[in-house]
Amino acid sequence: MGAIFLTEHIKAASQEMIQALDAEFEARKNRIRATKSEWTLGENGTIYYVSENGDDNNDGKSPENAFRTLALINADGLLNEGDVVLFERGGRWHESLISKRYVTYSAYGEGDKPKICGSVDASNPKDWVLWNDKRCIYKYAHPLDKCTSLDENGHGRPNFDIGNIIFDDGKAYALRVYEDPVKPGYARLVGRGNMVSNGKEVWYKPQTKFTGPQDLSHDLEYYYDILNGELYLVSVYGNPGEVYERIDLAKKGNVVQIANGATLDNLAILYGAQHGVGGGNCIDLTVRNCEVGWIGGAVQHISPTHITRYGNSIEIFGTAKNYTIVNNYIYQAFDCGPTVQWQGDLTTQKEDQKRKHNLHIRVCGNAIERCNSPMEVWITTQTEQNEETYAILEDIVMSDNFCRYAGYGFGGYVHYKTMFNMFYGGGHTEATYKDAFVENNFMWHARVLIALAVPVNTRNGLGYNWRKNTIIKPYASEFSRMGADLERSLDPSVTYPYTNEIIDKMYETGAFGENNFYHYMFSEDERFNCI
Repeated sequence: MGAIFLTEHIKAASQEMIQALDAEFEARKNRIRATKSEWTLGENGTIYYVSENGDDNNDGKSPENAFRTLALINADGLLNEGDVVLFERGGRWHESLISKRYVTYSAYGEGDKPKICGSVDASNPKDWVLWNDKRCIYKYAHPLDKCTSLDENGHGRPNFDIGNIIFDDGKAYALRVYEDPVKPGYARLVGRGNMVSNGKEVWYKPQTKFTGPQDLSHDLEYYYDILNGELYLVSVYGNPGEVYERIDLAKKGNVVQIANGATLDNLAILYGAQHGVGGGNCIDLTVRNCEVGWIGGAVQHISPTHITRYGNSIEIFGTAKNYTIVNNYIYQAFDCGPTVQWQGDLTTQKEDQKRKHNLHIRVCGNAIERCNSPMEVWITTQTEQNEETYAILEDIVMSDNFCRYAGYGFGGYVHYKTMFNMFYGGGHTEATYKDAFVENNFMWHARVLIALAVPVNTRNGLGYNWRKNTIIKPYASEFSRMGADLERSLDPSVTYPYTNEIIDKMYETGAFGENNFYHYMFSEDERFNCI
């Protein structure tokens, strides 16, 4: 523990400092989980209640006459702008929520936040049958949706998938195995240096032969036959429904589909294999006091050379205005936590979509852990900026966030990417950044800190302003991708190490000024705890 060689910029972090940060993270997480409901009924608005003990034949207008499912509030025609929907605390729904324009969704009663789950409940022992006794492989006993969207070669975007399996609300997770499209007959299962995990243990697994579920070998490995809707799981200690009290099969799809003006407050949004909260162009979206966890892992696209998996906690893909993500506990995302993103060619867009102006973005006061990248805001396009086509990201503030274990968790150990980020803000882009600030954040226990193709603000140009952040990393570990000259280069291929020389150069160019840099070498026990 301690630096190899330190300048005045990089200081040594003590074990006590790390412990204090971890304690504050846990305290913030607990405060978020205990927050009271915040909602305001609009003029002429109606409050609707949803309870596990309700009945869809009720009118839903009181706790005693609550709805039971999400069917009626998801349907068009019931909710109007200014309405409030309250879910009973302690309840659990295995249904997706389709939010409506300028409607607030929150909680009532006592206990834990109501859980909105994008998963299939597979907790009953009758849900599993022994399929291969020698290898302790169980098959899910019920038919799942078959993928019908691939071409005759099995390529394209699957319309259904099981992207993750979560046991006992996160005590363990399953490790997905599938055939490598580049090397047929072998498993596609890539960790960091062939190190993989199921949340209970970490082990070395080189690429082995794999042609189907019969080749699964380790406890909690799983294979999903995407074309036939069949699921296979290794459970060496017996029937999974007897070993674990709760099993969630995370389905492809957004757990919550966004709408303009929707407010999500005091909900637990869990177990979706696509995005936790997601959708396209959106204005006035607020997510506050929520828990968003175990998101992503679904197959996004299959090509002859790649199987791409994805999943973000809270995503707008397109143009965002008044995007507010505050005081949430966000964890275990295959890709990213909160993100606003878009990629494509602006010249091919419809006339009203050729100008991307992301405005008034706030990501503040969150506790984020075990996401590949805790926060992102980016637009990727090579379109030249002019009056007809332009991309502007303006008035962005990401502050007072606690971010740890970036690149770890279920997305870190099985992710196909080679780079893990603490913050991503850029991409190959001609986008202009105005008044974009990353400030007063604490960032530690990360595999890689930042990936930036468009650099932070220097004395010579526009970009993100990084200031008053506290950054803790092992000395000489991978630090940042910002372009070959630390200025305006768009070359993302150079990875800069966390060294005195690089930090000094950043100070010289004006990048990363007024931040607190620390060095700390994690012990093996601490590294294991990151999973």
